[in-house]
Amino acid sequence: MINKKLHVNGVDIALVDEGEGDPVLLLHGFPDSHHLWRNQIPALVDAGYRVIAPDLRGFGESSKPQEIEAYSLRTIINDLVALTQALDIQKAHVVGHDWGAAVAWMYAFLMPRRVDHLAVLSVGHPATSISPSLEQREKSWYMLYYQFPGISEQLLRRNGWRLFKQIIGGEGDHARYLRELAKPGALTAGLNWYRANRSPAAELEPQGNFPPVLAPTLGIWSSGDKALTEEGMAESGRHVKGPWRYERIEDASHWIPLDAPEKVNELILGFLGTQEPAGATRRRRRL
Repeated sequence: MINKKLHVNGVDIALVDEGEGDPVLLLHGFPDSHHLWRNQIPALVDAGYRVIAPDLRGFGESSKPQEIEAYSLRTIINDLVALTQALDIQKAHVVGHDWGAAVAWMYAFLMPRRVDHLAVLSVGHPATSISPSLEQREKSWYMLYYQFPGISEQLLRRNGWRLFKQIIGGEGDHARYLRELAKPGALTAGLNWYRANRSPAAELEPQGNFPPVLAPTLGIWSSGDKALTEEGMAESGRHVKGPWRYERIEDASHWIPLDAPEKVNELILGFLGTQEPAGATRRRRRL
């Protein structure tokens, strides 16, 4: 589906750019690519939106720097600013999942004038993870396992990717992930997202106050998420100054866009273009 590649912020970013109308920026996480959004892209285009779905740096057909520092969230934000500028986009709806949600939150509160509506799947506002609960720490055990350059890569690949398969648990595009991560530099690039942003040492660093998110925001969490607790998303509204809406999806794994595509499409399409606060009567656009 990739139909464009741009050189921005020192890397090549491959992307899907389809449709016309108000732009919607779709941001994937680990270990995905734009392919995560294959069920949302046609629905958004058909609804009259321009969809931009990049392979974020380190994934898919985009550049894969091997340095840990190349994956700080601020660097990723700079990628998005440069990318949208290159596409002549001043303001966009932003939708993110997993690491893409973390990027989307940060993009929204650092670049408020560039975000129309914000929809975040699975991952809550970063302020909710400053002091994670023991339950969340238990769910996030794999993040600690990813912190050892060279060693993590060897252990994940060992015995036919046995450990990685156990971590993924047959969810998401599990077979595709193995093919993608086997490409040169791909596994290290993906793990470097965790090393740059979720190392244990990061908890010891002074935590500043996060600016509030001004955009209308939709948070979506799934009951079958093995990696993240509901608390992180449900409490994110405390950090949103604009209208906040929370939706829980039952019987879906962490990979909500793949497991519940029709519901995700309904929620996103019903949310974009509205200013409706969470407590108001919801009138969704007919699909």
